[in-house]
Amino acid sequence: MEAAKRWKKRLKRGPGAWAAFAGLAFLYVLLHLVPGTSLHALGRSVGRMINALAGPRRRIASENLRLALGSSHGLQTRQRFLSKLMEDLGITLAELGHSGFMDIRSLRRRVPIQGLEHLDNALSRGKGAILATAHFGNFPLILARLGLEGYPVGVIIRDPRHKPVARFLTRWRERYNVRTLRDKPRWASVKEALALLHQNGILVVHVDLNVSDGGLFVPFFGHWVPTFRGPAMLAIRTGSPLLPTFIRRIQGLDHRLTIHPPVQVRTSGDREEDTWQILLALTQQTERTIREHPDQWWWIHRRFRKARPAQEVGRAIPSEPRGPSAQP
Repeated sequence: MEAAKRWKKRLKRGPGAWAAFAGLAFLYVLLHLVPGTSLHALGRSVGRMINALAGPRRRIASENLRLALGSSHGLQTRQRFLSKLMEDLGITLAELGHSGFMDIRSLRRRVPIQGLEHLDNALSRGKGAILATAHFGNFPLILARLGLEGYPVGVIIRDPRHKPVARFLTRWRERYNVRTLRDKPRWASVKEALALLHQNGILVVHVDLNVSDGGLFVPFFGHWVPTFRGPAMLAIRTGSPLLPTFIRRIQGLDHRLTIHPPVQVRTSGDREEDTWQILLALTQQTERTIREHPDQWWWIHRRFRKARPAQEVGRAIPSEPRGPSAQP
């Protein structure tokens, strides 16, 4: 019975997924013919098309915006954030497929790095570095920028269900010398992550994904949401510095990649509590970043789907957000 339900879902999802893949393939063929001067305009047009066709995702994003920002921003403002996000998604797709973003000289000009000294200092300790990021701005450019700069980079990925899209994204990462570490099976993901860190590599993880099981509940925009333990547990186990890292679109095709100082949380001997404290610091830094630029976070994910009331979690939401501080 369960198998029949799964196949029914796959068949229902199939035509839409193939249509999206065909549209993506057509876009990347078109991008080979488009000069860099027209890239921004093309991306905006693609974004408007996404906005018009992505009805279900728009509804998810609208509800997420209401849950997170409903008390501080009115409906019209939230709708403006959403329209801007959809437009930027189109520009992001255009950037990732255009030759103007495939060489290090162009990327250095388009994506300057602020705080690179924090990463270099972390790597000088010889234990690798964990970059904690989010689905914010053109986040794949973090991988491209560091990979082409010569840093040994790997990223933990939850593959899309549509296999051709998953293969396409894997090849894109390979072009920038980025290793793909899949999140399942979990034991294999942990083994590859540990190997990369032991080789003094850089592991990139997303801390804003919904977790189906095994996560710790952490407050995010006033809601207790399950959060991936991985970055905190790996940092505790390996001693690798853990650096919040975000990329923001400044204007047009120009971005800024910011690497913050490492998160520091005192170890108490209670592994569960230490993990929670690290996740809290990472989540609060992510929330602060989103509040500063709410039109750049990907609200289309079901981040609040498994939120729990505070009574079930058994904790009070900290009154003052805590930011990352430099490790000694």
